[in-house]
Amino acid sequence: WWPIVTPITTITFCAALQYYNWVDYRQPFGATLSILALGTGKWISVFTSWYWWSNYPPNFVMPATLLPSALVLDIVLLLTRNWTLTAVIVAWMFAILFYPSNRQIFAYSHTPIVVDGTLLS
Repeated sequence: WWPIVTPITTITFCAALQYYNWVDYRQPFGATLSILALGTGKWISVFTSWYWWSNYPPNFVMPATLLPSALVLDIVLLLTRNWTLTAVIVAWMFAILFYPSNRQIFAYSHTPIVVDGTLLS
């Protein structure tokens, strides 16, 4: 469920911070700041909860990469300067770019391996 739920929940944080930055300061980098803050918090959570306390490998619980989606959101707002066009264009682009941007992180888990004579995919 992570390719479906993660973009839906994270675009709300991006939109809220982007609205604040755009209305008060006319700066279109709220989504990027939001994603960097969420990513930093997630990395702190991964290392303190999983790696330090339970010695679980961090490569199995890595956070998702949403920076390309956030950059697209900020760039479209910068170019159009219109909330409606940004919402219509970027709402689906944010979700569409989510899985390809995480493909490199999880590509190793898509290779089949043999364990005790059984092929696992």
